[in-house]
Parts: sequence; structure tokens; C-alpha cells
Amino acid sequence: MIKTRIEEEANYRSIWCNGKTLRFAIDPSKPITELKYPEFYDIKVTGNCEGKCPYCYMDSKPESHYENIIEKTRIFFKDMSTNELPFQVALGGGEPTSHPDFVELLRVLKEEFDICPNYTTNGMFVSDPETLHKIMFNTKQYCGGVAVSCHPHLTSYWKAAALGFSNNKIRLNFHVIISDKESIDYFKEIYNEWKDKVEYFVLLPYGNQGRAEHKEINWEYLVQELPQNQSQIAFGANFYPYLLKGGHNIKVALYEPEIMSKFLDLKDMKVYPSSFNLI
Repeated sequence: MIKTRIEEEANYRSIWCNGKTLRFAIDPSKPITELKYPEFYDIKVTGNCEGKCPYCYMDSKPESHYENIIEKTRIFFKDMSTNELPFQVALGGGEPTSHPDFVELLRVLKEEFDICPNYTTNGMFVSDPETLHKIMFNTKQYCGGVAVSCHPHLTSYWKAAALGFSNNKIRLNFHVIISDKESIDYFKEIYNEWKDKVEYFVLLPYGNQGRAEHKEINWEYLVQELPQNQSQIAFGANFYPYLLKGGHNIKVALYEPEIMSKFLDLKDMKVYPSSFNLI
């Protein structure tokens, strides 16, 4: 399926096909500016998570789920025209698959709004066979792809989930948090083991917020240890300032990611520039 969008005020036009977006400036002599209606939303569907990651920048923990997420989603998108609706969204949390309305939300986004849903997961849903089957079936039916968070203390969960997505031919990306040398060496191990099954390895800078203790990012070591073929490597938005420093052969996007996307928190229906502006 091919979709197009135009925002003349932002000097922006785009084509979306098979999960990829091509962007063009209407007037090539001028830059694209921030979109009034983003082409992509990160959506926080719950604050609940059983992962207990000590570095969680969202400070997610076992707690009550957000209420009425289906109704809130319908309210948020219902008055947007086809030209204003995003091409796709990424559902997160907390752990989005833990929400009892998660599968219904996938259906509503795809069938009622023709928005392609994607989501991020720690893979802990594999512990229940019935939930595992339900998640895999509906992911294949409705989703464009999945990002699996490769947390070291949840290795058995995320590996089992990733294998399930791969076996079901679901587009698979990995999220790996980067900070010190140890985390970079961990990424290298994952890359070498999974590079034939994963589309992109998305490297995310450690966030010094939430319940995360302060850590410095060893950018120089990361650049040194990146694979020579970087076709499968992508960088989270908060790595953009590092990329602009230069001294590497990494391709850098022309535009700051946040002018194309926004973060929606279904708890209070507020929109933020990104998840790092939430806390």
C-alpha cells in the first residue's frame, strides 16, 4: 500500500510504502519545518511493566493499567483527515503487551484508522502460552513490525519472543541501550548472533532520568566497534547530537527526528516532543 501526505506550511510532502517514508521539500531551496500533524506517533499505552529494569528512564513498575485506551485513541484520531493521520505509530509503555486491551488497540488502529501499528516489547508475554499465541497471531495480522528490547536480565524472554517473531516472518528490530564499554560489547554479541534474522539494530542512548543512575555514553568506543557494514544499524533520536559531532562515517539524517514525530501519553492525553520530555 502507498500513501502520500502534504503539509504546505511545513514545506513537506511524503510517500509511505511498505513501512518506509520518503520525504521531499516542496520548495527544494527551503528546509522542511516541524509538522503540525506528525507522520509518526510514539504512544504510551500503560505504565505497567514487570521487567524491573534498574535503568528504566520511564520509571515503569507493576501498577494499574491506563483506563479506556481504546476510547482515548478513537477520540484523539477521529477528527483527523486522511492527510492528517500518521502513517504509523509505535505502542510502548511500560510493557504494552501486558495491557488487556492491547490486541483490540492493534485492530482499531489498523481497521478503523488505517494506521500501521508497531510496538516495543521486552518479550515477557512468552511466559504464558495462550498470550504468546494471541500476541503472535494478531501481530502478524495487524502490525508492520516489532522492536524487541534486549535487556540483559531478561535474555530468556526477549530471545524466545524474537525467535517467535522471526519464525512467523514478522518484521523484527532490536533495541539495545548503549552506555559504557560493557553495553557496547553486549550489543556486538547480539549483532553477531542475530544479524541474519533482524532488520535493524536500533541503538538507544542510556537515559539519565527516571530511576536510572547517571552514566556516561562511551561514544568513541561505540564508533570504533560498529560493524563495517552499517546497513542494519540505526540510532535513536537522542543520539542525533552525537552524530552531528562528526569524526565518523555514519550517515546522518538531514532533519531532527522530533520535527516529524511526537509522543502521546494515553494516561492524560498529552502530547510531548518525545518520551524524554515526559518526566
